[in-house]
Amino acid sequence: MSMEKFLEFLLDPSIEVPMSDFVEVSDLSPSELGTFAREWLKIPVERQRWAVSTMVELAEDNPELDFCAIFKMCLRDKDEVVLEKAIEGLWETEDRSVIPSLIQVLRSDQSPSVRASAAVALGKFASLVQDGKLLQKDADMLRDNLIAVLENTEEPLEVRRRSLEAVAPFNSEDIKKYVCWAYDSDDLGLKSSSIYAMGRTGETSWLPLLRKELQNKEPSVRYESANACAELGDEDTVPLLIALLQDDDYQVQLAGLSALGKIGGPLAKRALLR
Repeated sequence: MSMEKFLEFLLDPSIEVPMSDFVEVSDLSPSELGTFAREWLKIPVERQRWAVSTMVELAEDNPELDFCAIFKMCLRDKDEVVLEKAIEGLWETEDRSVIPSLIQVLRSDQSPSVRASAAVALGKFASLVQDGKLLQKDADMLRDNLIAVLENTEEPLEVRRRSLEAVAPFNSEDIKKYVCWAYDSDDLGLKSSSIYAMGRTGETSWLPLLRKELQNKEPSVRYESANACAELGDEDTVPLLIALLQDDDYQVQLAGLSALGKIGGPLAKRALLR
């Protein structure tokens, strides 16, 4: 089947398009993407949502399929479902060209859910900055916009906390201040974000707090604490992480296992073998 035929079928909601046919729009060239974009505008929104969701699922199951060109195009879409799915589809990309589009979504008037998704996606690029894989102008653009959202008290809390998580690898004094602010909050989601951010800072001074929070009564806090310990890689946390293998919460158990595998060392290895 040609791409043109695939698009013809996609335009008609009464036609059931087999998943195997999506290979026709994988790894599109610029000229093919232009053709796709023109036809995409004619497709009913429910059909668009289905198509993007299907592409995300297919790309997760088969790494040989590449729909990134379409996902990038959809970052300008007005429909929030399409937009959020496109952001999800770009989760693994390290292509710096998507940074301005994600920032535009973050600073837009879209719903808090969509803007929070953009902040999460930008967090990957913040990590790449610390690895020396992005230009300084990219770093400045990322940090300035994430900090601006984080500092704005009129922003929805969900967007602010995801911006904190995303900007944490920059690990400056003002970011540390906001990590403390979030940690001291009565909001469970915000506190969990602060703990996730602690791990992303790479700052071992947070370890005493993390050791304490590994025994918090809230499963979400124990879960994030285990992941943060994994990021910081301190073997002194291994005994506490081993205790999580008997946790009442299955996700916390998995976080403990993952952290032990990441930290390593003789004690962690024995626990994993058991």
